Amino acid sequence: MKVSRLRSSEHSSSSRSLCVQAPRPKLCLALVLLAFLLSAPHALAEFIEPGEVSVNTEKYAPGETNFARGTYVYDVTWQGLPVATAKVQVEENRFAADSLLRVEASAKTAKLIDLFYKMRFHSESFFNSSSLRPLSFSSVQKENSKEKVHRVRFASGGQIQSEYVRNGVQKNHRVFHSDNLTLDPISAAFVARSLPIEIGTKKDFDVYNGKHRYLISMEVAARENIEIEGKTYDAFKVIPSVKKLTDTKGETRLKSAYIWISADENREVLALDSKVLVGRVKARLVGFVPDATDANTSSAEGKMVKITPPQPNL
Repeated sequence: MKVSRLRSSEHSSSSRSLCVQAPRPKLCLALVLLAFLLSAPHALAEFIEPGEVSVNTEKYAPGETNFARGTYVYDVTWQGLPVATAKVQVEENRFAADSLLRVEASAKTAKLIDLFYKMRFHSESFFNSSSLRPLSFSSVQKENSKEKVHRVRFASGGQIQSEYVRNGVQKNHRVFHSDNLTLDPISAAFVARSLPIEIGTKKDFDVYNGKHRYLISMEVAARENIEIEGKTYDAFKVIPSVKKLTDTKGETRLKSAYIWISADENREVLALDSKVLVGRVKARLVGFVPDATDANTSSAEGKMVKITPPQPNL
């Protein structure tokens, strides 16, 4: 069996060792990083309204939804240089009679990179902990002095509302209906995580981030050993692809990507390797801090935070 070695030039501290004690999000980092990569400026193209998009994906029934609560930490490199840190935090929340998951994904550039280009990315999703259907999604991206904010509300019956604010000024407000299963980037990742996979499996997701709709596909291409920080894992090699549905140019910035997911019951996202317009972006899992209130972890440390799902002023 092939052994792949993915090592980055930076070294993580010993306190941020991998923890694989309980089931965790499989594809969340992948979609978070894809969303980050797709947020860069691009050539102008004719915009297609999200409600005019024609797309049909399977209405997936979630499988395993017993996700561990806690915070996952990833190191991100570009051309072998440490450029950013990404985190994914999973918390349980209740709103009225509904049991929800609140997932926060964030990324920030390293201090040295901040001297030339300072980027902060934060996104948050609330979705039903059983059906995994989204209620709300928001993202804030700060690049130096510029700020872009997207807010999305998913209502029953397929109605979707969104708002885009740039540097404090509302640029657009959209209301449209989707007959398809339309998800935000984070809830799509958790639906993907819940589904069984094997070599040859391919799953398609209709994803709306508040501005564009994408058809994101995940195909399991192989099963191989991968070595990370001196430890060998049995892993599935997944090939993601992204098709932008809301402009005439389509998506051109993500050239290719591979994601390695542990083949055990935990389905850990172990690493990502993507080729973009300039160079390669890689990420690897370097740590997990479990929530102390999570019954699925035996030695958890952390604190539960009660948060009410946001209601965007749309």
